[in-house]
Order: sequence, then C-alpha cells, then structure tokens
Amino acid sequence: MSLLFPSIKHLAPAHYVGGILVLCLLMVIYGGSLLAVFYQGEAYSWQSLWQDSYLYQVLRFSFWQASLSAGLSVLIGLFFARAFFYQQFKGKLLLLKLFSLTFVLPSLVAIFGLLGIYGSSGWLAQLLTYLNISWQPNIYGLSGILIAHLFFNIPLAARMFLQSFHSIPNQQRQLAAQLNIQGWQFIRLIEWPYLRQQLLPTLVLIFTLCFTSFAIVLSLGGGPKYSTLEVAIYQAIIFDFDLSKAALFVLLQFIVCFLLFVLSSMFSKLPETHLSFRELWFAKQKSAVKFWQILMIAIVSLFILSPLVHIVISALVAKDALHAWQDPQLWRSMAYSFSIAPISALLALLMSIALLALSRRLAWFYFEKLAHLLLNLGMLVLAIPSLIVAIGLFLLLQHIEFSSAHLFAIMVLCNALSAMPFVLKILAVPMNMNLQYYEKLCQSLGIKGWQRFRLIEWHTLAAPIKYAFALACALSLGDFTAIALFGSQDFSSLPYLLYQQLGSYRGDQAAITALILLLVCFAMFVIVERSYIPTEEKPND
Repeated sequence: MSLLFPSIKHLAPAHYVGGILVLCLLMVIYGGSLLAVFYQGEAYSWQSLWQDSYLYQVLRFSFWQASLSAGLSVLIGLFFARAFFYQQFKGKLLLLKLFSLTFVLPSLVAIFGLLGIYGSSGWLAQLLTYLNISWQPNIYGLSGILIAHLFFNIPLAARMFLQSFHSIPNQQRQLAAQLNIQGWQFIRLIEWPYLRQQLLPTLVLIFTLCFTSFAIVLSLGGGPKYSTLEVAIYQAIIFDFDLSKAALFVLLQFIVCFLLFVLSSMFSKLPETHLSFRELWFAKQKSAVKFWQILMIAIVSLFILSPLVHIVISALVAKDALHAWQDPQLWRSMAYSFSIAPISALLALLMSIALLALSRRLAWFYFEKLAHLLLNLGMLVLAIPSLIVAIGLFLLLQHIEFSSAHLFAIMVLCNALSAMPFVLKILAVPMNMNLQYYEKLCQSLGIKGWQRFRLIEWHTLAAPIKYAFALACALSLGDFTAIALFGSQDFSSLPYLLYQQLGSYRGDQAAITALILLLVCFAMFVIVERSYIPTEEKPND
C-alpha cells in the first residue's frame, strides 16, 4: 500500500519549498491586505450590507451583464472557431496573432478604438448620417459594456475552442467521411465530445472576467446604474473612503468567484491539448457551408479589427502629434510602464513555476485533490481586485514615508499577482506532461534541480514560458486597476496617462499613447508567437 500511496515525506525540498513560500506569500499579502482594510474603516456588519439597496442593484447588473457577455462571447467564439478552423485563406496566421493580441490589449486602448467606431462622432455614426438614417449608436451603458466585453472575449473563446478542434484526430474525420456522417450528426458525434470539455471552463472564465470587469465599466458604464462589484469597491474607497464596506464587497465577490471555480472543477475537465503542428485532414465542404463560414469570419474580423485600425489612423492623422511626442509626461509614463512590465512578468513566472512544481509533485504521489486545490487557489487571485491588495499594502506600510520606489514595488507585485492565473493556465499542462514523461528517466540518471530543468525540461517549456512571459508583460503594461489609486504627475503609467487624456478630451495625444501601447503589445506577440502558433495547415480533399 505504501508503494501505491507514498508519503509526502518522499518530496525533496527542491520540489515543495518554492511552492510553499509562494502559498505563504499569497496568504500573507491577501489576508494582510483584507485585514488592514477591515480594521482601518468603521464597523460595517453583514446585516447592514444586505439592507443596502445599492448592493442589490450592483449584484443584479453584475450578474446580468456578465451572463450576457459570457454567453454571447462563447456562442460567437464557438461559431467563429469552427469557421476559422475549416477555412484556409491567406493571412490566417496574422489574423490569429491579432486575435491573440486583443485579449491582452490594454482596456483603455480598446475603449479608445471602440469610441472611434461606435461613439457619437465615430465611424458608424458618420456612416448612418451619410445614409440619412436617424438612429445613432450609444456606446455608454449596457450596450457599450457588452461591445467592449465581446471585443475582448470573442478572441479568447475562439482560441480556446480552436484547441478542441485541433485535438480531434484525423482518423475520426476520415472515418466520418467514409460513413457519410455530415452536418449536425458530424457535430454531435465527432466534434461535440471534444468541445463540451472546453465549454464550461471557457464560460466560467469569461463570466469571471466580465463579473470582475473594472476599467471597461468605469469608462463606459455612464453612471452608478451600470456599476459592477469591482467598480463599487473602487467607489467605496475613492469617493466614500469606506474601507470596511469595500472589504465586505471584496469578500462577496470572492465567494461568488470561488463558487464558480468549484462548479467548473466539479463538472468539467480541461483537455490537455495545445494547437497542433501536425498536418490536418479536411473533408470537402458544401458551398453553402463554406459561404456561411466565410461570412462569419468576415463579420467577426471586421468587428475586432476596425477599432485597431481606428487607433492607427487616428495617430497618423493627429494634428497635435509633435506636441504629444514632446510631452515629458509621456516619456515619464513610458519609463515607468516599460520598467514595471518585465519585472512583473518575471515575478509572475517564478511564482507560477514554483507553485506548479509543488502541484505536479503532489499529483505524482497521488495527492491529486490537494494538487488541484493549489491550482484553484492560484486561479482565485482573479476574484480579489488588485486595488484591494494595493490599498491594503499601502495601509500596512503607511508608517513608511512613501516614495516613487515604494509605489513602484507595490505596482510590480500587484501586476505580477494579476498575471499569475494566466501564467498558471499556460504552463500547467506542459509542466505536468514533463513530469509524466521524464520523471523515471531523471530518477534513474540522478538528474536533479537546475540541471534537470536545463537539460530535460527546457526544450518543451521554452515556447510556453516565452509566451507566458509576453502575456504577463502585456497584461502588466495595460493594467489600470492599481495605478488608478496611486497615479499622479510624478508616478504614472501609459494606461493612467491615456485615462487622463480621454477624460480631458485630448484626442490627438490619446491617439499617440494608444498607438504606443498597441504597437508594443503587437511586437511582443509577433516575436514570441512565431514559435508557439502552428504553421498553416492545408486541406486534403
């Protein structure tokens, strides 16, 4: 029996020390921050919280907009992924890169582009005026929030469903063609068993992202009527300075997100697949199916790419471009952003690898539930706003005379924690597969520690690590939550500067700032995804 269920004492210190330190760090940071926020404010009970009518309004809208956003994103993303998978065309890989870019594009950059398309003086309004149509688009309120969430989450859903389509073996498609299984029966018998594994995790992830949305709702909500819990937390801190109420809102948000993660874990299992590099076989499609798939690709691509095109055109035709480039605030913000992003990404990578090393070792020794719990704890970082961590750390260290260096450290830590769930998701499968493939070989050869990582694991982890680093870098570069509390003329970032420029209607300067963020994020993905995205497959009729 001891051979089947080894004791945890068989774990070498190198296998668990780093992961335990990361867990302790997470508990200290989040627990300490919440306690600091609680004790700083006045007493605020759960009973008084539930008697607050504003809370019910916020909860109703949070669930409603997150449900709409997640449902539409998953539905459209699934249809687009299927069309994108089966159709071959020039520029397919570039389009996939651009879709990956939108997920990590700073929220305020996307908002600037969406305002240029759907705003009161945007491209759509100008087109309707030219066609003598009296109806005008309204980008503020629920409609604007939905548009922004669809812009970010349709590419995310499509990318996740593409993994499922790539995991279907060629033999199953060939057998279905021989048996003349087509249409709905092909979807039900061949595709659905792979798609359903990804459906609930994708829905839960997008729902959580929309439920905890901050910058989008803050910018496009248009008033207290359209506030989510995350925005209500921000308002409780900034406008009322009711820290206890904000902390209770955080706990409520954490409970909701925790239940969602538990639900996802109970009823779903993420497929251990990635976009395949193998040559794929496709049966010849009917003309009607091909037409509708091309139409779906064209409509979704127009929706995603038009805001990006507007950003580029606005920056190129900006009348005040020279003055914008000469603004010292722009260069100061660039210096802070380009310094914070790589350090945050490196910290997120180190913490994620340490946590995954512990988790996979526990799974190897049959402590699978404990290993799964550790990963869920890492993912639940999404449920606690980084602004609470930032204000909590500020309160814990308030006896220190804060300088730009202290704020810099807080920003690095908050951004690293925010990026950590996504890094975990990228590295979990390849690290677990490495353990399964090479553990006995490494034991027999006595390869341990750094030598094992360098000689054995790096060749399979290099591409995911580079991709995760670029993703964490881009997420940190576009983060607006923590800087919204501490931003000033002396300590700023590019998203904070863009928010100020949009608020003061400095459109030309905002266009330059948005273009810088867009180009930097795009450059990182062009460099890194070259080794991560598969080569284009050609169909065999």
